[in-house]
Amino acid sequence: MDSSSLLPKSNAKWTERQRRLLTEIANDFTVSTEKLETLTQQFVHQMRLGLSTHDPQELAMIPTFVTGRPDGHERGSYLALDLGGTNLRVCLITLKGNHQLETHQKAYTVSDYLQQADVAELMDFIAASIKEFIYSEHISSKIVEHPSGSDTLELGFTFSFPVSQTAIDAGTLLRWTKGFDCPGAVGNDIVMLLQLALDRNDVNVHVAALINDTVGTALAHSYSHSNTFVGAIFGTGTNGAYLEDTRNIKTMTLDSNDMFINTEWGNFDKGKNCLPVTIFDNKLDRESINPSFQIFEKMISGMYLGEITRNVLLHLIDHRALFDGASSTQLNMHSAFEAKFMSVIEADDSESLNRTARVLERYLDIHLSTQTDREIVKLVCQLVGTRAARLSAMATAALIRQGLEAGSLRNQGYPLKTSLHSEESVDQNGNGDASRPPLHVAIDGSVFEHYPHFEERMYDALVEVLGKHAKDVVKLGIARDGSGVGAALAALIATKSVTNSR
Repeated sequence: MDSSSLLPKSNAKWTERQRRLLTEIANDFTVSTEKLETLTQQFVHQMRLGLSTHDPQELAMIPTFVTGRPDGHERGSYLALDLGGTNLRVCLITLKGNHQLETHQKAYTVSDYLQQADVAELMDFIAASIKEFIYSEHISSKIVEHPSGSDTLELGFTFSFPVSQTAIDAGTLLRWTKGFDCPGAVGNDIVMLLQLALDRNDVNVHVAALINDTVGTALAHSYSHSNTFVGAIFGTGTNGAYLEDTRNIKTMTLDSNDMFINTEWGNFDKGKNCLPVTIFDNKLDRESINPSFQIFEKMISGMYLGEITRNVLLHLIDHRALFDGASSTQLNMHSAFEAKFMSVIEADDSESLNRTARVLERYLDIHLSTQTDREIVKLVCQLVGTRAARLSAMATAALIRQGLEAGSLRNQGYPLKTSLHSEESVDQNGNGDASRPPLHVAIDGSVFEHYPHFEERMYDALVEVLGKHAKDVVKLGIARDGSGVGAALAALIATKSVTNSR
């Protein structure tokens, strides 16, 4: 389904002006099958450029040094640390084998003061929090098993800030985001800074692995679905990681066969050369805190979907095609229309669209909407939401396409198309088997999980790009606690790697 199919074919109550404007808007937000294919090809092209250069222009394609993936039989207990904002989370993840695990966790608040304090002070707070958690949960090295046999507690660290990773246990902080600005951190190895704090506070913990949330999502899902190939975030922001054949990573020499690559796909097509960017997207971009950056993210993420919708509604108001040309102080405010409003409105199947009316009244101070007004508001939400889902599917399909054409999925017989007009791919013996174990795509994020019809729309677009078997072969699934379970599994992979190299 594309966006233009959402436009009602006939409605006697709609004026000619309304129909003309909405037809134009629907056309702007339509991502046709042919456009999906063009974008997928360009996305794969940018992936390959990123894998072959140290200074990619769009997709960063960052090696994560996480090699392989769990199969669900691993055992042991690992600490996990998740720092992504004002909440710090410390977990103990016990892997029981047979795809079973157990989690104990505790959250700590990072104060406004600590978000601006010297990084040593922040790290001392984190070390003290880990120490308190260990004591409160009665954790000791005697009850924690590790493949290495070490008496040190091993920890995986999910650090959701921009990092240039140089090893599985090393990464240089590029810049702070999310309100943090701790002096002494940028340009330094964040793992080393934490390890120094743990050591000076006498905390018997070793930081074994540093990961981002996309890789954590993939690893967490792998423990229950061993054939997980992609980890993706579709929430407030977006990003994707996938398992790449290391022979395709031209920027380094590696011993392992495969490695997870963090694509940083939010920056795809930063020059707006091929994405279906509208005047409403350009307005949002100009008024954002990071103009000309993360263009793709701004078209599909929960942080921005409501603002795109608000821009469209104001356009219709300016042309006297909505609310009789009258706005409100609230609707005129930047970011006043939230993605959660879109979810409520898209889910409103009542004949008179009562829930839509309540949203307009309660949150946007619009009290005189007509039935036609509410239908138009719902249609705009559908257009913006459908485009987001289809573009999200395109990025997912591109990662799979790379695997089929040049990566670890090559010659495995998955009956998926490698171009719009190709036949479904087959293996070297000419076989294409739809009954093969499915390819799992691990997904975290509120947009995928809660936005109405988002998953369904993604599947529709995947079929258009990858062929009729895509629904059977590609399985989109919610991954639980990628930042906790995934970090622990990264620590396991790192610990086993060190042990095996001895």
